[in-house]
Parts: sequence; C-alpha cells; structure tokens
Amino acid sequence: MNEIAEISLRSIYVNSSAILISTVIAVPLALVVDFFSFKFKKTVVLTFQTLTGVPPVLIGLLVYLLLSRNGPMGNLDLLFTSAAMIFAQVLIAIPIIFSVCYSHFSKVDEKLRIIMKTLGANKFQQMMGILEESFAGVINAILTAFGRVVGEVGAVMIVGGNISGKTRILTTSIVLYTNMGRFESAIISGIVLLCIAFTINWVVIFISNIWRVHDAVRD
Repeated sequence: MNEIAEISLRSIYVNSSAILISTVIAVPLALVVDFFSFKFKKTVVLTFQTLTGVPPVLIGLLVYLLLSRNGPMGNLDLLFTSAAMIFAQVLIAIPIIFSVCYSHFSKVDEKLRIIMKTLGANKFQQMMGILEESFAGVINAILTAFGRVVGEVGAVMIVGGNISGKTRILTTSIVLYTNMGRFESAIISGIVLLCIAFTINWVVIFISNIWRVHDAVRD
C-alpha cells in the first residue's frame, strides 16, 4: 500500500508539473499567434495541429535520443528521471493546448476586438480581453491535455524506465503489475488513477465556474 501511495504522489507531481509548464508556454504562444499577423502564420498553426496527432511513443523516442549519453542534451544526465518524464509529457501537451486555445481565440467576435481598439486599449490589454473572453476554452484545452498525459504509458516508459522508487508512476505500474499477474495491485492502481483524474478535473472545473460567476457579477 505504501508503494502505491508513493507511486500516486509521483504521478501527481509528474502530470501536474507537465500540464503547468505546458500551459505557461502554450497559452501565451497561442494568444500571440492569434493576435498578430505574420508570414507563415497558417503554417505555424497547421504544424501544431499536426503535432497533436504524433504518437506519444515517438515523442518518447525523440526525448530519449536527446537525453541519451551521446545525445545533444546528454550532459544534463536527465534520462531515467522524473524530469525526463515531465519533458516528454510537456512535448505531448503543448500542441494540444496550443491548438485548442488558438481555436477558441480565433473565434472571438471581431466586434469585441474593434471595441477594445476604439476604447484605446493597448495590444497587451486587447490580448488579455481575448484571453478573458475565451477562458472556458482555455480550461477545455488544459483538461484535454491532462486527459492525454495522465494516461500516457509509452513515452514515460521509454524515458523514465519504470524504475521502482524513482520513475514508476501509476500508468507504468499498472502495466508492470498486470504482466506480473498482480491483478489486485493493478486494479488498485487503476482506481487511484481514476480518482486522481476525476479530482483534478473537478477542481479545474470548479475554479472555472467560480471565474464565470465572478465575471457575471462584475458585468
């Protein structure tokens, strides 16, 4: 039981860290790409949308090659660590968050954009207005990405190694326990994983609802 508790805490740490980092990178990036017009804008958007369909196991292989001893980042000695797992999950989550956020940002009514300009809002204030208008879409993007990384096995197995006491998380432990015939432990791990996923989703949705109520009262 202590082993499952340790694995659960590590899973929460890895998944939450990956989503937080991805959100900090992808949301502002999607906002900037939506707001400004530049050459190859459509290519950038299409690239991120295409990357959402890349098999996670290939991303795991890419991260492994980058972090391996002979790789360009081998001197960091991150392979088979939680940091490597977070890195892989960040690469999986960023295209998802970017694509969903950009889709919502681009649908913001043009009249709102014109009104903000007319009222003298600077570019930063205009982008914040677009972000606020699309807040529900941002939440949707985060939940979509979280749903993808929380159940990820292939990429984290490759870069983490599923090492007991170091890089083993709930998804990889379920695979291991099943292969070992420890079905009770596998089922318990699965139930814990479901509880974590539901809890985090509920918390994010709860925060989103509070924001909507606050926004409605302010208006």
